[in-house]
Amino acid sequence: MNDSNQQAVSFLPFTRPGIDEETIAAVGEVLRGGWLASGPKVAELEEKLSQYFGGRPVRSQTSATAGLELALLACGIGAGTKSSRRP
Repeated sequence: MNDSNQQAVSFLPFTRPGIDEETIAAVGEVLRGGWLASGPKVAELEEKLSQYFGGRPVRSQTSATAGLELALLACGIGAGTKSSRRP
């Protein structure tokens, strides 16, 4: 590593995350329940978000790629859709 890389690294702040015991217990509950990407906690989150957004349907995704794919489909963009891009 050269000196410029060492200097850049020294500016990156590192702080200990503030995670309370209630949050740790909730994560443990989810892990012990066997549901990581779906399940009751995800359904609870989706329901609360739906209420927050006035009853609109809400679906969470397990990856940004899946979310982007659904966003494109919601906009009517799918396989075979012609598009243009700037070089």
